[in-house]
Amino acid sequence: PWFGKLQTSAAVAERGLDATRAKLHVAELDVIEKIKRAYYQLYFIEQAIAITEQDQEQLRLIARIVDRRYTVERKVSQQDVLRLEVEISRLETDLVRLRQQLDSSQASLAQLLHVSPETELRAVDTLPPEQISQDIELLYRQAITARPELQTQLALIAKDRTAADRARLDYFPDVTFGLTWIDTANAGISPVTNGRDAFLLSAGVNLPIYKKRLSAAVRESEAAAVAGAREYDSLRDQTMQEVKDLFSQATSQQELLRLFSDDIIPKAQQTLEQSIQSYQVGEVDFLQMIDNWRQLLRYHIQEKRFETDLQQTLAALARQIGDFEVPGVVAPDQPPLEQNSLDLDGNDDSTNEDTTEDGN
Repeated sequence: PWFGKLQTSAAVAERGLDATRAKLHVAELDVIEKIKRAYYQLYFIEQAIAITEQDQEQLRLIARIVDRRYTVERKVSQQDVLRLEVEISRLETDLVRLRQQLDSSQASLAQLLHVSPETELRAVDTLPPEQISQDIELLYRQAITARPELQTQLALIAKDRTAADRARLDYFPDVTFGLTWIDTANAGISPVTNGRDAFLLSAGVNLPIYKKRLSAAVRESEAAAVAGAREYDSLRDQTMQEVKDLFSQATSQQELLRLFSDDIIPKAQQTLEQSIQSYQVGEVDFLQMIDNWRQLLRYHIQEKRFETDLQQTLAALARQIGDFEVPGVVAPDQPPLEQNSLDLDGNDDSTNEDTTEDGN
């Protein structure tokens, strides 16, 4: 082949391999994001069950107060007792539904981890608080630099440009040299030359005279490179828009979580305690007290929902910028995990021993 043709063909294949490697990284990040989302959903359901069980105990305390006022003091009607029994039954129904969701979440996470669906997976009890950096430009640069979809597109552009260079080399001829050996043995016709082998030397050259076909191949590769560049620009703009959207979601979810934790829930807890005390002396009716209890339960569940949404949004943001974790997110060290619990990467923490041979 003409000088540079083999090297250029090898470069085209290498650029295609780069694109395939980037696609592999895309698949890895997709799996990691799915595992994180499934893990935090499992965390939310476990927290919802724990909160509901705690509120069930508080409701039983209210039930003892109502029962005493009904049976001993005779200051409330039986209707309050029956309404309270309905509330207790409703909580039992919610717990049945949550436990069914817990089984489904464990099975979904087990599928992603490629373990048995009967594996009893558990999340940590408390997620560490996270402080999100306000440097959005850092996330933009990280996404443009490391997002594997963009890296795939860049590799394809380089492949098309190199393919255009390879197509231009077809304007130059290729030279063919040949050596042929003919083993005559005893099959020769002439007895004089019988047994003498024949050797033939040949040389040839191709003539690239089909200029239209060669030019079409060059233009096709150049057009593919231009189209790839336009697609890269579109994907880059889409990436920045998605990073901005996810960053805004994470910021608002963090603010809502802080508002619920520091302001709404403490006030709702105080309101319920005061209403219970006022109910015992007849200053607040039963419906108002139960409504305050319901509000507090909803606020507790909503707080964990915001916490879960924040973690899932950060997982999506890490996926968009092409990294396993989000730069600029500062989290303190996690508390020790419980037995048979999973860390945030979905690893089984019940054992740390190496199960592979020779440590490989």
